[in-house]
Amino acid sequence: MSDRFRSILWLILYSLAAGVLLAAFSFTPGIWKYMFSLLALYLGIRFFRKYDSIGLRIAFFAVAILFYLLAAVIISIVTYMRDNPDIFNNV
Repeated sequence: MSDRFRSILWLILYSLAAGVLLAAFSFTPGIWKYMFSLLALYLGIRFFRKYDSIGLRIAFFAVAILFYLLAAVIISIVTYMRDNPDIFNNV
């Protein structure tokens, strides 16, 4: 496996984890939301220690935001479907 492919794979995995943690932060009430925020910060720090390239760091932020938006939409859809079962039973 080449170093470039390995770097891209780690970029996607770290960004996916950070995006999902940030989405969990957005939808979780109470004190638990701060645990998700701190875990996302920890992942960001680990990624920045491992990769010092400016391009990979910018890509980390961009891809993490994309995964956050995707996770937020999926969580919103699931929550709406769970809270309104009568709408989907008549289809």
